[in-house]
Amino acid sequence: MKDHIPQAVLDAVLEHPGGSLVWCCSEPITGSSGAATGAVTRLSGLAQLDHDQVAFTVIRKACRPVTAGRHSAGAADPRHWAYWRRESLAYASGLLPEGPGLASARCYGVIDDIIYLADVGTTPQSPHVAAHQLGRWQANSPVPDVPWLTGHQLAQRIAVSELDWTGMDVHPHIPALWQRRRELLKRLDGVPRVLVHGDFSSGNLIAADDGADTVVLDWATFGVGPVGADLASLTLTTLGRHLADYLDGLAGCFDAGDVELGYRVTLALTGAGRIHWMLSRGMTLPAGYVDIITTETASM
Repeated sequence: MKDHIPQAVLDAVLEHPGGSLVWCCSEPITGSSGAATGAVTRLSGLAQLDHDQVAFTVIRKACRPVTAGRHSAGAADPRHWAYWRRESLAYASGLLPEGPGLASARCYGVIDDIIYLADVGTTPQSPHVAAHQLGRWQANSPVPDVPWLTGHQLAQRIAVSELDWTGMDVHPHIPALWQRRRELLKRLDGVPRVLVHGDFSSGNLIAADDGADTVVLDWATFGVGPVGADLASLTLTTLGRHLADYLDGLAGCFDAGDVELGYRVTLALTGAGRIHWMLSRGMTLPAGYVDIITTETASM
C-alpha cells in the first residue's frame, strides 16, 4: 500500500537534502511486543535525488502508553520501566551506544512519538560476542544525569507482583528463590550501578559488519541497574553461560563478586517470575530453562 515518509527523515536517509519521494510502501513487522511499542512497519521505497533514483528501507516504530495491567500506572513516570516516551527520548539524546562493538540502530529522526530507524536486518548475533561487547560498553559508559532513565526495573516489577505457587509442578528451588525476593533485592543495594539496556535478550541482538558489531534493538527500558543484570536477560533467552565473556569485556572495572551477585540475583528473580507466568498460562517451559536457573543460582 502507499505510504508517506517525512521530508526530514528522507533527507537523513539520503544523506542529502532536496530529495523527493517517488513511491513508498509499508509492511507490518510482527513480534515487536514491548510494553510501549505500537505498530512497527518497514517502509520501502524509491526516492529521486538529483538525476538518480535511490532505493531505501526504513523501520518506523510508533510508541504508545500502557493503558491496562499492573504496570499501567508507571506509563507516565519517567523513572518507571514502563514509561512510554523513553525510547523516543533515548534516540534523540545521543546517549545510546554508537560502536564499535555495541551500537543502537541508526536513527533517521524522531517525529512526535514515531521513531525512524535504519533497517539492520535479522541476522542474530553470537551471545558470546554480545556478552563481551555489553561488558565493554558498560565499563566505559558513565551514567548520565537525565531524569527519564529507568530506575531499578527488577525492584519495580517485584513491587507489584504477588505470585501464588500453590499446585504448580515446578522444581522447589524456584518458588524458594521467589520467597527470598526481598532478601535478594536487598543484597543488590551494594552492587555498582551501570547503564543497562533493560531487555538484553537474543531477539534484540543483531549481527552487523560480518558479526564484528552488535546492533541492539528496543531501547524502551534503557536506564540504570546493577552490573550483571543485563547478562541475566541474555542467559534467559539463550540458556547459555556467558559470564566469562562478560567479565572479559568489563576488563576488571568492577569486582567480579559484585558482577556475579548482580547477575545471579537478577537471573533468579526474573527467571522465577517468568516460570510462574508461563505455568499459570498452561505453557510448556522451554527445555533447560529451569536447569540453568537452578544451577546458576545454586550457591546463593
